[in-house]
Amino acid sequence: MRKINTADVFKMARLMKSAKLTESIKRAYTAGKEKDANIEEVGMNAILDIMGSCCDTGVEKSFYELLAGISEKAENEVRDQSLETTIADIKRICTENNIVNFLKSASSMSLK
Repeated sequence: MRKINTADVFKMARLMKSAKLTESIKRAYTAGKEKDANIEEVGMNAILDIMGSCCDTGVEKSFYELLAGISEKAENEVRDQSLETTIADIKRICTENNIVNFLKSASSMSLK
């Protein structure tokens, strides 16, 4: 597995735009910051929003392409792997690339 590069960021941005995920992510982020937030509920709502947004075959292909590139696998390997493996890959990518800190930094820059 490799680190996320600049091209991946733009692929991810296009994927988010075509899947109309921006509002879902904003809602999850805002809900998660609330003092009495139920993180499980916030997470489940975000997952349901994302799944509903990703049913377009073009979005699905873009997802396979992005994940395959970062995880250094073939697109068909990503498509055919177990859901558990896909989730583990996504978690590993987020952890190794410190995605949470990146999103915090990006959101604080957009507020200035």
